[in-house]
Amino acid sequence: MRFCFLLFLVVLVHGCTKQALNPEQLRAEETALIQATVTDPVRAERLLGLLEERELLITETTAMLQRYRREFKTINADYDAGREKIVEMIDNYNRERAQKQLRFIELMADMKAATTAAEWKAIAEFQLDSFSPRQLVYGRATGGS
Repeated sequence: MRFCFLLFLVVLVHGCTKQALNPEQLRAEETALIQATVTDPVRAERLLGLLEERELLITETTAMLQRYRREFKTINADYDAGREKIVEMIDNYNRERAQKQLRFIELMADMKAATTAAEWKAIAEFQLDSFSPRQLVYGRATGGS
């Protein structure tokens, strides 16, 4: 009964205020959903810890992408920069990006291992509905979703 009420409350709040929520509010809702959905407190805490790791990785990946864009603009503006310099920069970026993507895959596997199929389904649906990867990286460009 407690689970149903909390889930109803999270869905109600999420449905009514979706446009106005910022990522911090969404993460708070995600935390509440996990605490209400994951029946074992130890697994819930494990999952919340993994989500903190995910947030750190998102922050690192965002910084990496922004750094790469600055480097590319700088090299592009340098008339004397040769192909080798551009290829080296892209190779470095691709290596770093691939490492971060592998870590995302590992985190997803760890998150799934910390949940049951039903728990994961509820959490994944919330994430798909609430978190836009583009907004997490670039922020909200307009007032709409």
